Amino acid sequence: MRWFAFILVLAAAGCSDRTAAPIVPDALNFGLNKTVFIGTTRDRNEAGEFGIERSTHLHLLQATVSIPPNRDLGSVSDGFDSPNPKRDFAIAELTQFETTSAFANSLRSEIDNRAVNNREVTVFVHGFNNSFADSAFRMAQLAHDLELPGAHVSYAWPSRGNPLGYEYDRDSALFARDGLAELLESVRAAGRPNLIVVAHSMGSALVMETFRQLEIAQPGWVGENVRGVILMSPDINIDVFRNQFSRIKNVPDPFVVVVSRKDAVLRVSSRLRGQKTQLGNISNAEEVADLPITILDVSEFSDLRSGNHFVAAGSPALIQLLRRSSELDREFLRGRNGSVVLLPWQRRIVTQTNGDTSVVVSGGDR
Repeated sequence: MRWFAFILVLAAAGCSDRTAAPIVPDALNFGLNKTVFIGTTRDRNEAGEFGIERSTHLHLLQATVSIPPNRDLGSVSDGFDSPNPKRDFAIAELTQFETTSAFANSLRSEIDNRAVNNREVTVFVHGFNNSFADSAFRMAQLAHDLELPGAHVSYAWPSRGNPLGYEYDRDSALFARDGLAELLESVRAAGRPNLIVVAHSMGSALVMETFRQLEIAQPGWVGENVRGVILMSPDINIDVFRNQFSRIKNVPDPFVVVVSRKDAVLRVSSRLRGQKTQLGNISNAEEVADLPITILDVSEFSDLRSGNHFVAAGSPALIQLLRRSSELDREFLRGRNGSVVLLPWQRRIVTQTNGDTSVVVSGGDR
């Protein structure tokens, strides 16, 4: 009954028009404005917005996202077709590039305006049940709340943006592999910046499939071009993950997998597949201990808004902890080898020792 109730809640959330992505120029006057570059394989709908249909053409854009003032840390408020910039995230400006070189030049300009030690590019790949606007809002929220340096890019693949559209999204994630590969190549064309790939849920499966595809075509591409990888709550079967991972010739360091045993969404996903767990809610890191990855177990933290499915982005306590992780050697983030486990953008402060590392974060939300 608990799972039935949970699915009903998701279905109710899907009653709103989540495909709307209105441009709200007045939002520039409220809150904080963040630049987010976007690659999308969504097609434009009759309203001229990027809807749920699939496009074989990768559209490249630049958005200004307005983050509302006085919001709770970790929260993303979406006004759908009628956003109020005083309380909601909103797209204030949206520009489409005509060519890949124009996109690369604009991204390079954004990177060059940063300090020399602050020129990473984070590419975020969203998960199941997201709209075009969701992907831009979440990238802006992650950049602001986690204090991500450098420039920020979102890949908006054609999710239906509906909790009952799981099968459509699974097909779309497979469809979107070529577009993501093209986007990663386009980002690297902007002066070969340090590239960090962050993915959530089903987006993690899309990233791993894309890595596998790139490695088959160009062995060693991932290790040569990607500095770090973070998979948050990955909705991937463990055997499938192992198969995908085995294709990566040189694994980026760090390669972080964020898991939670309390992830309600992955429990449903596992049961739908007749399995006990997915990679994102494994109960024992020994299941992947032979792989050169870092398991970050955040089970002691909570994000009830997402059913504990996006704790790294939604838990205020964990966000504060990740901001301070370079200071928390003994208290929180100790690896088996005694080194501090840091996310890619923090590694310029303290360098993690190479090798296999499994970490359990403790402390939790109060």
